[in-house]
This record gives sequence, structure tokens and C-alpha cells, in this order.
Amino acid sequence: MERLNDITYAILTSYGEYGIALAAVILLLFVVQAVYHLGIYNRIAGFRLGSLTKRRDEAPAVSIVVPIFTEDINYLDNGLLKLLTQECDNYEVVAVYIGNDDGFYADLCHLKSRYPHLSPVHIDSSPHYPVTSKTALNVGIKSAHNEHVLLTTIDATPASKRWVALMAKGFQYGDVVLGYCGIDEQPGFKNFIFREYRFSNSVAWLSAAIRHKTYCASRHNMGFTKSLYFDVRGFNYLNMGVGEDDLFVQRIATHDNVSVVLSPRVACYERTWGGWRWWMERVHRYGATHRYYPLGAKVTVALELLSRTAFFAAAITAIATMPWEYATAAAVVVLLRYFMVMFAFIRTARRLGETTLTARHALYDLGEPLLRLIIALSQPGNNRNQW
Repeated sequence: MERLNDITYAILTSYGEYGIALAAVILLLFVVQAVYHLGIYNRIAGFRLGSLTKRRDEAPAVSIVVPIFTEDINYLDNGLLKLLTQECDNYEVVAVYIGNDDGFYADLCHLKSRYPHLSPVHIDSSPHYPVTSKTALNVGIKSAHNEHVLLTTIDATPASKRWVALMAKGFQYGDVVLGYCGIDEQPGFKNFIFREYRFSNSVAWLSAAIRHKTYCASRHNMGFTKSLYFDVRGFNYLNMGVGEDDLFVQRIATHDNVSVVLSPRVACYERTWGGWRWWMERVHRYGATHRYYPLGAKVTVALELLSRTAFFAAAITAIATMPWEYATAAAVVVLLRYFMVMFAFIRTARRLGETTLTARHALYDLGEPLLRLIIALSQPGNNRNQW
């Protein structure tokens, strides 16, 4: 006890109460960050479907529902074929075309002669009665012949021909199946930011789903049973044009009916259609539903960002204002956090098929709080009524 008192006195003499308080703050925030990266996010790397209770002995037949809002012949020749040529014995693709081009719909129907498991559906488009993605999905799900449904979009491409089979296997363990969808890799710094932002968001909600606290999903890569869909009367909430992923999954997910399928082979990747302005508008649009997230989910995400920002601020303060030995110790703690974050990130990125993000992740980790602040400040003032 005397030895401890001597050490405490020496520290107080050398650095004062300010130094002690600053050190306590840095260490506390370091522990908070460790809980997030090693205790929460790192679970994604070690999660296995076998840890869940099995509901079905075999993977069921599934129906893939994909809305098509554009007369893109290239999609018929490439994207749709990647769905139609999956290595799975028992599935169908319900392609819901929304438009008035009879020639395009005829080309879509012609594919059925080569791929009998294609089920084309046509919805006429009218400027007076616009068809939303939720409406198209409602029609497609009702047209599906199988009880188990997978949703995707024309912008998303499966990473492998095993996507359907692996997602169908997820139904052996749950009635709601969630998969990862990243941003398609392209050259340039903008693409790197887009991919990191999507990865960061996905890690947050995937890790929550693993902990049985599901609040979000990817509209490009998710599945559920038609029974759950009809039980909640489909996508008919809030009169919003978005939310068929996060708001809908909040209504159908329970503590024990969600199956998270994690593998590079089961991931999807979404192509981008523009630069910063396009991306920011997209982030704002789909962020319109965030205010309806559970309080626990919002607090969890916000606390990580706040603790990270405060940690960097406290560490920089210590390095800039305290004696060299104190500053060195603070720098060591920052370095320890870096290794901790990269350890968890590399394992998670490998599991989700995003290993090419590793080289520059430390840069994004440092700048993400500022990016999130910019997004929040640039949110349209009429956002609450926009959708």
C-alpha cells in the first residue's frame, strides 16, 4: 500500500491532477474502443451458422425477386444471366419489369425458353401513378412460387455462382436471411470512401444481427419467408418510398429467427452510377429511415464514433502538451489501438470479401467521424417530409 501511495504521489507531483485525469480519459476510451472492435465487430469473423438452432433439415427452394426499372439490354445479357446460371438445383428468378417497352419485355420473356426457372412479370408504368420499388417487390413476392424469397436489385452482382445455394442454406437456420453487399471496386479515392462507408455501416448492423438485435438489412442481399411478409401486410409502412430493407426487417425479425450468412462467396457488390453528389444524395435518401431505428442501435453507433473522436482528441492533447515521457506513453496507446483495430478489420474484411480495403483503412478510421459530421450537417432540412 505504501508503494502504491508513493507512486500516486510521484505521478501527482510530476503531472498534476490534469495529467492524471487526461490519462484516465485516454485509457477509458481505449477500453471502450476495445469493446467495440474486439468484443462486438470481431464477432463477424468468428460467427458460424452452426451456432444457431437448425429449423430445417435441407435448404428449401427459393424465389429471387428483382425489380427492373430500366430497358437495359446489357442487364439481360449479363446481370440477369448471373442470377439464372447459379449453381443451385431448385430456384426461380422473378424478374419484375416496370415500363412500357413491349420489345424489352419480349426479350425478357424470350429468355424463359432457355431458362425455364425465369418468371417474368410486367407492370405498366404511368407518370400519373409512379411505381416504387416497394410496389414492384410486393408484386414480385406475391408472384413467387416458393415460400422462401430472396431480394436483390439490378445494380447488385453476386460474388459467385454459389450465392443462391448459400443463401438458401441460411433458411435452414432462420426465416430471415441476411447477407452482405458492398460497393463494386473501382479506381479512385471516391470509390474507396464509398466502399469504406458501406463496409462500416454493414459491420455495425451485421454484428447487431449476430447478437440477436437486428435492425437493418441490405435490400440487395436479403431473404425472408412469404408467411412473415403476409403477416405484416408487406411493405406498407409510413407511406415512405424507402425502407424495404431496414424498416421491414425490424418488423419481421425476432430474437431467434434471423440467420446471417457470411462468406466472400455469398456477398454481392453494387455498382455506382456517379460521383460525390450522386453518393451523397443516395446516403441522404436511405438515411431518411434512420430516425426510426431502435434507440439502442442509434446509441451503439453514436457511442463508437464519439468515443473514437474523443480518444483521438485526448491523445493528441497529451502528445502536444505533456512531457515527452507522457507523450510517448500516449503515442504507444494510440499505436496499440491501431493494431487492435487492424486486427479486427482484417479478419472481418476477409470474411466479407473486402480485403482490398486493408491498405488504406487506417486513413478512413481517422477521418470517418468528420465524414459522418459532414453528412449529418448536409442533410436536407425538409428530410422528414421528403419521403
